[in-house]
Amino acid sequence: MATIARRHTSSDSLSSSAWFMCNSLSDTRITSSIINNNNNNRVIISSAVAVVFILLTVPVTGQLPLSLQNLVVENVAIGECAFRQSAAGQLQGPASPSNLNSNRPVCIFTPPNRTVCFRGIETKRFQAGGKFNLTRWLILCDWPLKTFDPLILSRLVPRIERLAITGRTLQRLVHDFPALPYLRMVNITGTRLNHTGVNAFLELERLQVLNLRGNELEQIQPYRFRSGHVEVYLQGNLWNCTNDMIWLLKEQSRQYVDKPTLVCKDWKYTGRPVLTAMEYKRVVRESCLHEEIWNCSCHVSYLRLSDNGLSFHPMIMVNCSDRGFYQLPQYLPGNTTVLDISRNKLQTVDSLTTNEHYQSVQDIYLDENRITTIDILEDTIWLDNFRILSLRRNRLNRIRVYSVEHAIERNPGVGKLYLSNNPWRCGCRFAIRFQRFLRKHESLVADSRNITCYFINDDDGRKQYLPVLTVTPNDICRASEHNTAAFYNTLSIIFASLIVLIFTKLAYDYYHYRKYGKLPWLIMKMP
Repeated sequence: MATIARRHTSSDSLSSSAWFMCNSLSDTRITSSIINNNNNNRVIISSAVAVVFILLTVPVTGQLPLSLQNLVVENVAIGECAFRQSAAGQLQGPASPSNLNSNRPVCIFTPPNRTVCFRGIETKRFQAGGKFNLTRWLILCDWPLKTFDPLILSRLVPRIERLAITGRTLQRLVHDFPALPYLRMVNITGTRLNHTGVNAFLELERLQVLNLRGNELEQIQPYRFRSGHVEVYLQGNLWNCTNDMIWLLKEQSRQYVDKPTLVCKDWKYTGRPVLTAMEYKRVVRESCLHEEIWNCSCHVSYLRLSDNGLSFHPMIMVNCSDRGFYQLPQYLPGNTTVLDISRNKLQTVDSLTTNEHYQSVQDIYLDENRITTIDILEDTIWLDNFRILSLRRNRLNRIRVYSVEHAIERNPGVGKLYLSNNPWRCGCRFAIRFQRFLRKHESLVADSRNITCYFINDDDGRKQYLPVLTVTPNDICRASEHNTAAFYNTLSIIFASLIVLIFTKLAYDYYHYRKYGKLPWLIMKMP
């Protein structure tokens, strides 16, 4: 019985579409008798004839191809409005050019039951009765207001069967649609409509087609309908896939006819299919229920197109900040690229080198933990491939500067390094090396100007903090250390000078021997 009912609905939708095209064709013929030698209208007539032929050759019980459904359903309002405007130049009375070019609402009634209104509704003409009381199909072109109140339909056109609205000014429906017992098709296309409630169309008992293509909807929840045979079209909206629309994956009624063609328009997922983005979000949500990270939050931060252009690779962010971790979690979802585990109680970063789940982690935020050293990262694959490493407000007092610098030079994708608010010791040799490193990589160490180190003041025994970038040997090196450093520096200069002198003497002796055949004086005196 369900199958029979479904066929009946499709048949009714098809026959009603054919009825619309036939009526459009008859109206076109009437208008063409008024408009002689108009090439634009000849094109319209030819298109209408072609569509009618296609519709009449499709079996009544068959399902329209999606491309044909687009033609029949999506372009009803826009095509009708464009046709009326092109024909207006030759019409008289209410549809005369002077009226259509003014800012006042103009409504045109076409027997037997169709009304097209431009820039609003002439409510006085509907309230006055007459032919406008026969309206079953109302098309509102160039709607001039930011809002549309469906409640006016029950007052002006209570027997309406089809409604079409277009206009880039429209943004919001003031109320849900009232009970209109004959309304079967609602087309709101080409507007800036950005929100509809789940009950917006609930009272329409005979609704069969809801076309919301080409608007600015960013998110929807499943609509509630009294009828179980409503076809919903949503293509061409500005879907924001950072929102939760996972319900589309579970929807099995096939009411949302074109959901496989919906495309994300937000900055993060732009150009990605909505269903693909929601599927990855569903998988990540389930992965985040693992016992190691059950109290963390996970989301897909980006979908990267594969090199062959045939699939997507998710980039996943896991947020475990403020969760009371004493060590890095032993499990992360596959393709996790960003981990925020700030404000916990970590003391080591061993898992970065030993756990395979961290191989794809490029950005890690370890701020406000209890980490005392990162020496274990020396000469590791992870340090050679990281993008962001944030270690602010930990307990670091020294690092192997040469190790970090070598890793940075080997890493083409390195982005930022954060090291401020750690208790760095102003040791004489370390501070100078650290300073050179920060000055050389000042653009890489984003908070280099805020990095300070401390030394113990000999006078009162208190810690004294100095900016590492501006510290001098006189500030941090004791006299003995300073003298020792000066001695070694002088010794290094002497050795370097001797080496240069020796090589110069060798070069001279070699030249003298080649030219005159005489050995150096020292060799001649040797026994």
